[in-house]
Amino acid sequence: MQRRVLTVGPDMRLPELVDFLIQNRVSGVPVVDGGRLVGIVSRSDLVRSVSLERSLAGVLDEAFGQEEFAPGESPDPVGGRESALTHLQQRKVRDIMVPEPLSVSPDTAVTDVARLLVSNHMHRVLVTEGAALVGLISSLDVVRLVAAGSDPR
Repeated sequence: MQRRVLTVGPDMRLPELVDFLIQNRVSGVPVVDGGRLVGIVSRSDLVRSVSLERSLAGVLDEAFGQEEFAPGESPDPVGGRESALTHLQQRKVRDIMVPEPLSVSPDTAVTDVARLLVSNHMHRVLVTEGAALVGLISSLDVVRLVAAGSDPR
């Protein structure tokens, strides 16, 4: 288990989150608020959010781009690409994080952690004691353990 875990707050804006993930070379991080674990956020959550925003912007563009109105009579678009981009830049981690992430206790067997990662298609599991985050186990940590020839029990 990694005991020194990078975390972000729920009020961090998404552009800041992107920079944070890139600078720290991580694909996801726990979200902590006032010392309490409140969620987890990853690149996959960012991609889903951006994809949804783009899809909605495309629908709006298509709807308002139709030639159903006489010239000069078409309504002003309520949304559009510019407002979708602005909206996305204003969104926060709390808007896309996974609340109440799965976690394990510090004494959970590594084989159980591996099963949890595989069965839930996750790349990391948080280690908690109550509402406090005490560590993180990534799929890479499990692979390293097996590669080193350690007994995973």
